[in-house]
Amino acid sequence: MKAYMYDVESGLFEGETFEDKHLIKYVDGLTTATPPTYNKGQVPVFNRNSQMWSVVPINEIKERLG
Repeated sequence: MKAYMYDVESGLFEGETFEDKHLIKYVDGLTTATPPTYNKGQVPVFNRNSQMWSVVPINEIKERLG
């Protein structure tokens, strides 16, 4: 099953992978929720509490991670 990787600390989108659908819930940093489309200068960020993606400007992420 297609899954989407994110950094568990920052929520930053890290790419796509495939995983057994029964194992996805046991692997930290994976979700089946499809990230939204985004433009240059933006990045999808996953919120583990709400289980939803948002699109955030890269400059904002740089400030958070600073």
